[in-house]
Amino acid sequence: MKNILIFGHSRAGKTSLAKRLKDVFGLNVINEDLFITTFQRAYPQLDINGYDNYVQTAINVTPFMAHYLCICAEHATHKTGSPFVADMTFFHFDKGIPLMQSILSHMNGLTLPGAFTFINLENTQTAEALFADIRRYDTPEDWTYTLSDDALRTHCHENVGTDPDFYEKWKDLGFLRYDVAQGRTHVFDTIVNDLKMIGR
Repeated sequence: MKNILIFGHSRAGKTSLAKRLKDVFGLNVINEDLFITTFQRAYPQLDINGYDNYVQTAINVTPFMAHYLCICAEHATHKTGSPFVADMTFFHFDKGIPLMQSILSHMNGLTLPGAFTFINLENTQTAEALFADIRRYDTPEDWTYTLSDDALRTHCHENVGTDPDFYEKWKDLGFLRYDVAQGRTHVFDTIVNDLKMIGR
């Protein structure tokens, strides 16, 4: 099985899916949020500041994540034999994908499509429906728990829908796309079955 990278809007279910794939396929789990928190606390001068500035945080952390994922992929392929699933939140594609391609080209002929399966979780529900779901299911451990209603509504408007231009630009990565708007449990079952069918 290839290593799996899960992308998607905030609260789309990336962490839950990673845990499900770990349980089903025995994959190691890489949670990017833990790296963000570590960098923020240990190296505040790097301006990796979690959710205060998503774009700048993604730009700042992407070089590290690109190298880290490629090194992990090399070990999974040639050394430890332990593939992983990474729950990705902060990743700048324009910066990260060419860098990963360059890194992998020097690693025993690995390529991005050869080393990774790319999954994207989309949420096509309305922003107001997403707002209602978050308020219904939020716990104090969720970073959205302390947001004001206005701030959360702004966040929800920025985290629904799909971007066809994105998929056209990165079509060579072979994204597997799933809409989680109508029930994650069913969608996750579909993803598991799809991965079994295609042997990824």
